[in-house]
Amino acid sequence: MILYKYLQPTRLDVLKEKRIRFTQPGDFNDPFEFRPRIEAAASQERVRDHLEENFECLLKQELEKYGALIQCVPRDTLSSLASQYKVLVPELYRLLEPRMLATVSSAIDNFFNEKIGVLCLSEVRDSILMWGHYTNDHHGFVVGFDSNHPFFSSRRTDQDEFGFLRQVVYSRRRPAVTLTDTSSPDWFQTKSEQWGYEKEWRIVRVLTEASCRLDSTPFPIYLFEFPPDAVQELIVGMRSTPSVIKEVRSFAAHFPKAVLLRADEHPSDYALVIEELRSG
Repeated sequence: MILYKYLQPTRLDVLKEKRIRFTQPGDFNDPFEFRPRIEAAASQERVRDHLEENFECLLKQELEKYGALIQCVPRDTLSSLASQYKVLVPELYRLLEPRMLATVSSAIDNFFNEKIGVLCLSEVRDSILMWGHYTNDHHGFVVGFDSNHPFFSSRRTDQDEFGFLRQVVYSRRRPAVTLTDTSSPDWFQTKSEQWGYEKEWRIVRVLTEASCRLDSTPFPIYLFEFPPDAVQELIVGMRSTPSVIKEVRSFAAHFPKAVLLRADEHPSDYALVIEELRSG
């Protein structure tokens, strides 16, 4: 399968340098990316179970904070007193949880924007909307990548959640998680069904693996080198200028498997026709 990356004409450096950006979630045009609905930090049942299993240890840790002061009261008395109020802890936790979750959610956003980048690709090469949104109104170009190339399979271990292609799932509802149960990857490969026309696939990489970092705001740009033989198609837009077409044509020689194509206006429908780019 060929997967496509839509690019603006200013991004001819992707072809020249053979490097492509893996973008931090906070820099996406969809503000809901990588932001599931956090229902709770933990279920009430889990809080109670944790408290029962670890009460003595937690009490000891708290008492040690007071040093010599606890010598004034027998330890058994303190333990008995604390046990009487133990049943109130889950309810107190529930009352404090909303404020805590707001802080945690912000911390999660910061963590992902510092640590990971995402390359978003599409199954379709002739989307009028995507040509309009992502190529500067059909002035840019599209790169078609071989999804079976090893570049798209770079998992470090069998348990690694990063380094391989995932198909995006489109849903009417945001995925919900608790902070103690985030094992499902659904929340970072799920988008609103309103984006379904993009037919997206994505690959997540750790930013420290990037070959190049460029300073930028609000987020630095991390570029990853890709092999020339991973490219199978290069498509210029129906409004691409002669200079852009000339540059894409000249760079095409660096990609041994690439076919050079052009998106053009369908003679009768609201559609694009993808045909081989003629010489000249």
